[in-house]
Amino acid sequence: MVVEMDEATREQVREMFENLVNEVTIHLFTEGEKCLYCNDTRDLVRLVAELSDLIRVEEHQGSLESNLAKKLGVKRHPAIVLHGKEKYKIKFYGIPAGHEFGALIGDIIDVSNGAVPLPPDVIEDIRAIDEPILIRVFVTPQCPYCPGMTRLAHQAAILNPLIDSEMYESLEMQEDAAKFEVFGVPKTVLNDTVIVEGLTPPEMFVEKLYEAIDKLN
Repeated sequence: MVVEMDEATREQVREMFENLVNEVTIHLFTEGEKCLYCNDTRDLVRLVAELSDLIRVEEHQGSLESNLAKKLGVKRHPAIVLHGKEKYKIKFYGIPAGHEFGALIGDIIDVSNGAVPLPPDVIEDIRAIDEPILIRVFVTPQCPYCPGMTRLAHQAAILNPLIDSEMYESLEMQEDAAKFEVFGVPKTVLNDTVIVEGLTPPEMFVEKLYEAIDKLN
């Protein structure tokens, strides 16, 4: 895959990045030749980082047994972890290409600002969650509805440090997709117990988060 960005897209992203407040670190986890999309993911995040002085890329090559990978909970290659105003538990497993590129750009803005564009009552309900939740969102680059679900899951992790939110590019992460029986996308799995099919409104997503908590007890 050749990663390219035309000048019109570059200019559009530059304008969006004018809203950045705090520095953003893109932690990129890669390995050797076994990782089919590591090079493409590296090219993509470097292109993005060139569009703002507030964005920097830190690449971490090698084993997922490293201290940093364990500390950040990274379990797949390639992986992107976004840190901004805080060290959020936001991950992309696989290249955020196609429609998912928009999710990456939106997430960068959110983590820089430490704020998300959700209704106040939704924000309050997510912040009130007092149990850990792991969110897995399975996507493909061609899916137009997937970025909305990725963004919603990642916004929840920005609002609440108990929430760990991961995007899985299903074509790359085929073992994970098979394990969770992903036949259509987006498919979201909460704490391995609650399934959300398709793109849902924020209010319904919050209901599913609380359903996942109820199943812990």
